Amino acid sequence: MKVIHLKTNPRLYAGNAYMILGAWNTLKDINTLIDTGSDGYIINEIENTHTGVGKNRINQIVVTHSHFDHIGGVMAIKEKYGVEVLSFSKFHGSDRLLEDGEELRMGDSMFRVIHTPAHSSDSICLYCEKHRALFTGDTAIRIFVNDNSYSPDHIASMEKLSKLKVDTVYPGHGDVMTEDVEKIISDSLRIMKSN
Repeated sequence: MKVIHLKTNPRLYAGNAYMILGAWNTLKDINTLIDTGSDGYIINEIENTHTGVGKNRINQIVVTHSHFDHIGGVMAIKEKYGVEVLSFSKFHGSDRLLEDGEELRMGDSMFRVIHTPAHSSDSICLYCEKHRALFTGDTAIRIFVNDNSYSPDHIASMEKLSKLKVDTVYPGHGDVMTEDVEKIISDSLRIMKSN
């Protein structure tokens, strides 16, 4: 699996966009875009990425939730590449609804959809057990204090995530996390449940 962090429009507030490719760009790999940023800015980067000979640059878009900074570019990218858009809730441009626990092929690997309704009711994380990778969208996994604002849904989401073997987190905003990820999640859950 190859993960490419695409640069989104620096002039707009935008979530991270990731391109998932197979390690060898074979014909059976499913080139996947996770989130799109706020507009079609990432199209130029997609066009300049080697995605495999004789392959579509993008086969599908999977969105982590339907907030504008993550789906604003869906229509431009969908029109350019004619791809299917997968999401947990229906919005203009989505084609197929995902289910909690569903398995998806992205690149050359299988990912599990994990419904994590905390940031929004349609938030999901995408987990690849083989590579111990977790794409979290805007599901907050780093909690420092318990201000008693955590909903039962958020706590339940963190309980699900705390059971995973994770080495790398690809968040919806900010930098990729590679150090002590499982400890961060378990410490955050403990803080959320304190008091």
